[in-house]
Amino acid sequence: MNCRRLAAVCGLAVLLTAGCSPTNSSTAPSEQATTASGHPAPIGGPRRNAALLAAVTYIRLWARPTLDRNAWYTGMQPMVTPAYAQLLADTDPAQVPAHAVTGSPRAVSANTAVVVADVPTDAGLIRVTIASTGGRWLIDHARPAPTP
Repeated sequence: MNCRRLAAVCGLAVLLTAGCSPTNSSTAPSEQATTASGHPAPIGGPRRNAALLAAVTYIRLWARPTLDRNAWYTGMQPMVTPAYAQLLADTDPAQVPAHAVTGSPRAVSANTAVVVADVPTDAGLIRVTIASTGGRWLIDHARPAPTP
């Protein structure tokens, strides 16, 4: 399946680069603590839980394929980074295969700047990248989770 078809089928607007991998976002993480080596510090507890809540809330808003395009986009726009919002603007919600979240999100990786989580849906796992931006967790991109 080519990258353009994958984005349409999943209802996720991703940057179409080689291998369907997303490019870096232009968002600037805030409140970023670093380790001695200069890498973002790992996080847990309430901050990580807030990022996971943002991921599951976004997927619940995304998984509404019966909405008209304007209502669908308007519901999600406050949850996403500006760059990702531009990509989602052309998404047809009727192409979204999921209708519901079917379980709890699971953090794949987490630090003070970015949390990556898999959210289970009735159409499979969706991998969501959540960035700490301006003191809020915003969705930076989402795509089907890689299969093992």
